[in-house]
Amino acid sequence: MTTTDKPKRPPRPVPYVMDEDQAKLLARLSEDYADALTEIRDRTPHAAVAALLHAVHAHQADRVFACDPRWRETAGITEVPEDRADDVAAALALLQVARDDLEGLEGGLLLAARTASTRTGKPLLTFKQIAAALGVESEQAAQGRYRRKVGTPNASSSGIDGTP
Repeated sequence: MTTTDKPKRPPRPVPYVMDEDQAKLLARLSEDYADALTEIRDRTPHAAVAALLHAVHAHQADRVFACDPRWRETAGITEVPEDRADDVAAALALLQVARDDLEGLEGGLLLAARTASTRTGKPLLTFKQIAAALGVESEQAAQGRYRRKVGTPNASSSGIDGTP
């Protein structure tokens, strides 16, 4: 492509790309937990933080691309979305809330994964399964993550398998 060539279409920034399996998991969980979503939103205001951060990001990404005259012409954009510096600053300030929320969720989910199943009495997930779900390379990596997030609970009093 030479400098005079026009791009075919503006690229959409997609920093959080889901693969097909993750998209199917998201669809299944969205369906299975649809009733709980409203209750969670009402009970936990920070649950909406991630969605709001994505909305601010999408608006700003559109603004960035619309500022480029070549993209604007190619995409048929007639006006540039407004600058929202206050929104960007607010979103940056809320990133820590989102991080803290995800940290808590990860610890809770890891604890749930290693809690004894009511059917079998064995942990719900093995560390091999946890490693696969988290996308880490080994069971040892999953065990280390578990120890960092949850600690090593007392197996006899907690009902957890006690595997470090």
